[in-house]
Amino acid sequence: MPAFVAAAAGDEFDRGYALAQAKGCFECHALGTGYIGPSFSAIARRYRRDPEAGAKLPYVIRGGSVGHWGERYAMWPQQQLTDSEVKLLVDWILSQ
Repeated sequence: MPAFVAAAAGDEFDRGYALAQAKGCFECHALGTGYIGPSFSAIARRYRRDPEAGAKLPYVIRGGSVGHWGERYAMWPQQQLTDSEVKLLVDWILSQ
């Protein structure tokens, strides 16, 4: 992989990570292990092969969710996020 491609991928990860941190996503989610909510890597594994994930996940993020991961997890709606922030988060999560 050319160095500029790897750097661009690293920049995208950093942007997504910084946004998740700024918006409080890490209050409930972690990168590789479950916390209050499922880990970002578990979410990515579940949705990575779903061709509709990019369209579904913004609704889950914005509208909240109950029952997607069993009764243990419930996420409150994140309606304060802009369309571009939700897209960046979804792309970042799916890249884990």
